[in-house]
Amino acid sequence: MWKLTSFILALYFISISPVKTFGQTHDSISTIEIKEEVVVKAQMHRTDASSSTYTPTMSQKNSAQNAVDLLKLLAIPQISINLMDNSVTTPSGQNVAIFINYIPASSEEMEGILTSDVRRVEYLDFPSDPRFQGSEHVVNFIVQKYEYGGYTKATLGENFLAGKLSSRGSVYSKFVYKRMTYDLYAGASNSNLNHLGTSTTGIYSLENEKGQTYQTTRNEALENSHFKYNQYPVTFRAIYDTDKIQLANTIGFNFDQSAVAETNGSLSFIPQYNTDYAYSKSEPSVSRYLIWSGNYYFILPRSFQLSVSPGINYGHTNYSYHYQTSLPESTAIVNDSKEDVWQFRGSVTLYKRFTDKQSAFLRTWFGSTSNDVSYFGTSPYDNKFSDMYSGASLGYNFSNDKWNVRADAAFQWERNKINDQSVTEIYPLLNLSAGFAPSQKHSFRTYFHFGANYPGASEKTPNVLQQNELMYYTGNPGIGLSRQVTFNLSYNWIPTTAFSASAFMQYFGEYNLFVPVYQPYNNGTALLRTFETDGNYNRTQVGLSLNYRLLNGKLQLAASPSVSFYRMTGLFNISRSPFSCNASATYYLGNFYFQASYQTRSLTVQGNRAAVYRDRDFYQILGGWSHSNWNIRISAMNLFRNDWLCSTTMLSAPLYSEKQFVDGNNFHRRLNLSVTYTFGYGKKVKQGNEVGEQYGAASAIMK
Repeated sequence: MWKLTSFILALYFISISPVKTFGQTHDSISTIEIKEEVVVKAQMHRTDASSSTYTPTMSQKNSAQNAVDLLKLLAIPQISINLMDNSVTTPSGQNVAIFINYIPASSEEMEGILTSDVRRVEYLDFPSDPRFQGSEHVVNFIVQKYEYGGYTKATLGENFLAGKLSSRGSVYSKFVYKRMTYDLYAGASNSNLNHLGTSTTGIYSLENEKGQTYQTTRNEALENSHFKYNQYPVTFRAIYDTDKIQLANTIGFNFDQSAVAETNGSLSFIPQYNTDYAYSKSEPSVSRYLIWSGNYYFILPRSFQLSVSPGINYGHTNYSYHYQTSLPESTAIVNDSKEDVWQFRGSVTLYKRFTDKQSAFLRTWFGSTSNDVSYFGTSPYDNKFSDMYSGASLGYNFSNDKWNVRADAAFQWERNKINDQSVTEIYPLLNLSAGFAPSQKHSFRTYFHFGANYPGASEKTPNVLQQNELMYYTGNPGIGLSRQVTFNLSYNWIPTTAFSASAFMQYFGEYNLFVPVYQPYNNGTALLRTFETDGNYNRTQVGLSLNYRLLNGKLQLAASPSVSFYRMTGLFNISRSPFSCNASATYYLGNFYFQASYQTRSLTVQGNRAAVYRDRDFYQILGGWSHSNWNIRISAMNLFRNDWLCSTTMLSAPLYSEKQFVDGNNFHRRLNLSVTYTFGYGKKVKQGNEVGEQYGAASAIMK
């Protein structure tokens, strides 16, 4: 017994000690002399033909308060995170679907995740796994599983210097017993803010009584505003999980209220009037959503897999628009509306693996959205919108140690109906992707996507609503879809644990897109905005992402520079080539962590709005302390910026041009205090798919 114990102890000390030599001999077992110091480092990142995998360090997991936080600290080169709203996209702006243990999760749902349980994070382009439901770009969190027990996590955040009240809180609880996992989420967001609103300068080409054309400049300048906003989401989910079956059901309710939404300011016209007038707007709204969704996955005999994902949304919204000016003989514009919306959706994917290298899948999907909208007041209407779609795709995947090739082709049927008028379209979809990885340090990937963009219900509504004294809005029931093409080429390089990089080039084109057009209205005394199909939209982007860790991981530097080339043709002739860059530096010191981040301003050409959009640069510094169950953080954002300007939007059409200045607290200086507290109960908690805030279907109310 003593000999066996001595042998185990000897192996233990050899495994943990960087000692140069061991000279002792126990019984007949001889030792080997190690002449140089050996340091064993874990491989934290790797890439292959289909995915890139990142393993967070203990410092990163302890410092992160939620899943998006952890993505920021990982600085994955293939994704970009907006510092202002925490949205996760590819560097070229495509949506990235978030999954936790292969089940879909929104950013709100990830608020309750226990980041210390995250084992690795995968990034995938066009994954073949049926559980990803055909998503084009995916981040999948792999977290540890428990046999029983759970935890409760409370999160509280408050913004200072931004208004009277700007807070968000949530409580998330998970409990696991054998094969069942139960999740409960309850949240609250409350704000009481000023300095929110829009100032607009519009130049109108109108006609006088003699039919002669003249120009009028209308200036609407924001002076005061008051907004009160409340949101209360509650979600419950139950998951049944075995080796061959995973069944997840989620039900959620969300109460969304803009109790007060008031703006007022000055109104002037040049050259008709020399006097400034006053205007006031009120736009309160209340929405209630009820949601059910399911995610069912089965491993079947003969190498078949089946994924089924149904869902139902119901929402009711009351929205009011009241506009009043002090112009002589003016009358108030009142557009009150109420809406009931039902949405049904589902997808079924049957996956078959033929060999270790080859697989195929058949995917079908369907959905319908019904909007019943009633307008009251100045322009009373009753409209019923119905959008239905269905499609099927067939795909093939080949994969070996170095190559991954995937192709799928689909046809989609879509019908849009407004009252008694309907339009039906059948169009093809095509995805091609290929990856090559000569080693775990290098990978090349490319993909091609051919698809379509269909206008929503609000762009197709036949109603005519008055916006102000000179502008009316309507939709165009006859506009159809536009074609889209995306081509991407990327290279990922992970030479060491301390350094990773990604370079990409992407082209996106949309052809025959719908854009706003302006027509004379009311005998030329006003303008009517509608939509027509006109022109093409082109965007080419080239970028680079870098991530470098120094001082044994205590200091991490990341940067993502890129340049975009926009070209819009047709009725709107627009060319822009903006440069953008995100950069951050993170330092870990024991239980403390510090980060400084900077994001250049964004300039984009918005195709279907035919507008040039600019926001502001964004910078922040933060410091936090994490120990045991607590994570406390103070963030300072845009400390030297005293104004409230958020963005500027410019539009120039033949009969109308406009410049909008949007005010808000997003880029104003502010301090944020964020605290999380977590306590656990049990062992080996199965950590998957935190539930959270649920959203209803898209609204058809025209605003």
